[in-house]
Amino acid sequence: MISAMKNPIFAVCVFLAACHLIPAADACRVMRSNEQRIADAYGSNPKLKIALVRVTGARHFSTDMIREAQARLPDFEPPWRATAAVVKMIVGDVSPELLVFDRQWTSCTVRTPKPRIGEDWVVYYNSDTPAGLPEVVESYSLADALDADPRLPEDDR
Repeated sequence: MISAMKNPIFAVCVFLAACHLIPAADACRVMRSNEQRIADAYGSNPKLKIALVRVTGARHFSTDMIREAQARLPDFEPPWRATAAVVKMIVGDVSPELLVFDRQWTSCTVRTPKPRIGEDWVVYYNSDTPAGLPEVVESYSLADALDADPRLPEDDR
């Protein structure tokens, strides 16, 4: 720990890594399952739209702190952002051509690996934003969405 005291950036990374390694029950009051998160999305967004999308690009966020954590923690999954083309609408009739979704770096979220280009995902979004891209509320790989959302049509299974 002496070297951590000499390098403040390393000390911050060690602290964040320790927070990352704390069991979810200690880090979060409630760890919501995919099923719960999707049910909450339906309940809080009466105009919720759902699209089957195909990932066209994905990248990890990169900052000095993230690079330091990656160098020191072999299992570290940095936050990421993906862009995807709408393949078909599942709920709703009008869609944007592209949707952007991500996973941020918090201790209360499920560690989801960065999507691969060409992968199919299901994106739950609110299109009633005043300007810009629709607000993505939830996003899951197609397999995870089919497991978690009983409301998805049978032909998407």
